[in-house]
Amino acid sequence: MYRHCIYCSADLGANESLEAFPVGRTVAFDGAKGRLWAICPKCSRWNLAPIEERWEPVEEAEKAFAETRLRVQRENIGIAKLRDGTRLIRIGEVVQTELAAWRYGGQLVRRRRKHLLVVGAGLAAYGVLSAGWMAGIGGTALAMHLWNLWSMIDDGRWRLRKVVYRLPAARSPTGREVVLRRWHSAAAVLRPGAAGGITLEVPDRESTDPWDPTPGPPKIEAEPLVLGDADARSFLGRAMVHLNASGASRKRLGGAVDLLGSAGTAEDFLRRTAGEERTLAARKDMPGRALVPEGALALEMALHEESERRALEGELTLLQSAWREAEEIAAIADGLAGESELLR
Repeated sequence: MYRHCIYCSADLGANESLEAFPVGRTVAFDGAKGRLWAICPKCSRWNLAPIEERWEPVEEAEKAFAETRLRVQRENIGIAKLRDGTRLIRIGEVVQTELAAWRYGGQLVRRRRKHLLVVGAGLAAYGVLSAGWMAGIGGTALAMHLWNLWSMIDDGRWRLRKVVYRLPAARSPTGREVVLRRWHSAAAVLRPGAAGGITLEVPDRESTDPWDPTPGPPKIEAEPLVLGDADARSFLGRAMVHLNASGASRKRLGGAVDLLGSAGTAEDFLRRTAGEERTLAARKDMPGRALVPEGALALEMALHEESERRALEGELTLLQSAWREAEEIAAIADGLAGESELLR
């Protein structure tokens, strides 16, 4: 198999997903007709693989496409993104969706390990300072001990004030940029929107005093700010990372995947959660029903997947016209190859 584009001579790149065809970061295939292409990253032309090198890679690509969750399909063409970033373009009838443990879940497990390491290190340092103070080491150790104790108390309050999202002035009801912080995320309520979309009700953004010494978010008193579908998704995409900062165990991650599976698709899960009018985090003074921890994880996963899916949708639209041109060339090339075999 050639490794350079036959049209512009650019390097086609390589992939680690198809052992029988490690050429190209974007690979297209048609199982019914036995066609296989490596798409050039520079000129976007479809390079047809020789007939004798196609069948095993096509079978391998078909299996990989069916097993990945992150894919978008239309009537006769689909695109999937594999674990190593390889894109598979599948020509043919739609493959039924199969749910698998999502690759994004690995990030949540790693986030959990990092969180536990940080907490463990903090507790160890606190223990050493406490032991030093008990042993009467002196004023410096006592000062450090007290500072560490204050930091542990103060940390939660300042984390709640971390800026998560800035609503542009053009879309703000006040005509000014609105700064939304972490505590707004925890108190926000997800509700259904128009035309199958979602909305997010964020508590009064003006009711917090940055110099208030009282830890924790302020009480919800004024009318909430309502974010439309696009802003709600953007805000949620960032907010859920903060709310799930401690990550997840594999057991809890499995529960989140089950929740996504019961909904069918990431978009279905978003709509169902909005229909239940869920509050993003649990606090007694918050309206609505709080998301369970698995629900919060599933929501972050669904938002991440849906954003990638929309990007793939746009890519698929461009690929449809390119595929038709490549198919015409492939039909001629395979026809000529068949005639040469008969002449022999």
